[in-house]
Amino acid sequence: MGGSSKVESLGTERVGRLLLEMSSQTTLSLMVYAIYSLTDIYFLSVGIGSAAAAGASIISPVQIALGAVATTVGAGGASVVSRALGEQNVEKASRTVANTFLIFWTAAIAITVLGSVFIEPIVYLLGATDTIAPYAIEFGRIIFLGAIASTGYSAIIRADGSARYSTAIWIIPVCVNIVLCWLFVIILQMGVSGAALATVCGQATSAGMSVHFFFFRKSRSYHIKASYFKPDWPIVTEVLMIGSPSLITNFSISLIAVITNNLLRLIGGDSALSVFAIVSRIHSGLNTPQTGIVHGMQPLVGYNFGQKKLERVREVIRLSLGAAVVYGSLVCGICLLTPATLIALLSNERAIIAEGQTALRLLALSCPLTGVAMVTAASFQSVGRAKEALLLTLGGILLVKLPVLLLASRLFSLTGIWASGAISELILCIVSVILLKNARAESGHGMAGAPGAG
Repeated sequence: MGGSSKVESLGTERVGRLLLEMSSQTTLSLMVYAIYSLTDIYFLSVGIGSAAAAGASIISPVQIALGAVATTVGAGGASVVSRALGEQNVEKASRTVANTFLIFWTAAIAITVLGSVFIEPIVYLLGATDTIAPYAIEFGRIIFLGAIASTGYSAIIRADGSARYSTAIWIIPVCVNIVLCWLFVIILQMGVSGAALATVCGQATSAGMSVHFFFFRKSRSYHIKASYFKPDWPIVTEVLMIGSPSLITNFSISLIAVITNNLLRLIGGDSALSVFAIVSRIHSGLNTPQTGIVHGMQPLVGYNFGQKKLERVREVIRLSLGAAVVYGSLVCGICLLTPATLIALLSNERAIIAEGQTALRLLALSCPLTGVAMVTAASFQSVGRAKEALLLTLGGILLVKLPVLLLASRLFSLTGIWASGAISELILCIVSVILLKNARAESGHGMAGAPGAG
């Protein structure tokens, strides 16, 4: 199947089948990444100790922030590209791809320089204790130096209809990462430096695959010229504006992680930070398919909206909401019933297993609700209504998640920290349903009548 026919199938094949194919491909790739994330913590926890695992976890907000830049240009670029391809405007799609590379490289170089220079104060700002800080500094310095390779173009590749390549660009680098992490940490005993170096090598593999897809494939929808790398300010503005909800979402996750680490340091010390390093990875790993559903639906919504096929847009969103809720409920049940078994997969320390069970159960209560807000924000984002998506994501962090976390930790100590996520997601779920109903009731332009909660 040629590149153009792949794109056209987004507007002609059955919605359910397309959503299943796109979501399963992205979920598979994300699950491989989740497995890496879990094995990374396992190698550090078992090969070195819980303090090393906590040190890598302390740096996770930095990795999320790097991912935020990549996701911003990826999500924003994918929305513009999907609609441009739907309108048969290949030149705009090609210019958009070139400008996303330009935006990312500029940001990555700045992050590398600043992060490398200020690594020590950054680590303590992130919530490290004196015991955990040396591990975090060693891990973080290498992560900053490899920032230029932390690409995020899988979303734009999916916008081309190339779900399989989008999956490969996750799976192959992550497999490289896992193998090298085992080699460097367990066999060569390079410590946390080995884990960080393995991460950067995996990212570099992904970057190389991205360059091949856009510039060297024989069959591709894009024809990128050197002149397209000159900043096209209307496109840059559109990409950043549409991608800003992803930027804020990722930075909000990073901010919440930083504040959580600092609260855990004050309330529970090294032990609480080590528990969080383990249970947060389990929670996010099991919850990964919800992100896969969202990534799979975005090109379908964007392309069909560009084709003015609003009934198909409605169906994509409706099916995505149902799938996210059902899956989240399944994850919640597993975590409530077998928390000790799950934690024991990543740690052989009895104290971590004992203390982590309550934390994992409370974190899991958010799973059935999380997908609703994610699908809602992605729906608005995919059709270019950045204002609504921005309102949901920015309001979610400033008006819901952060206040709930601070209040719950003050009132209920560690239990409050673990439970704050579920409380926040319940509030955001209600807000999301209201936004979807309002959008459906509107008339005129934008996503009016497109997304519906039922």
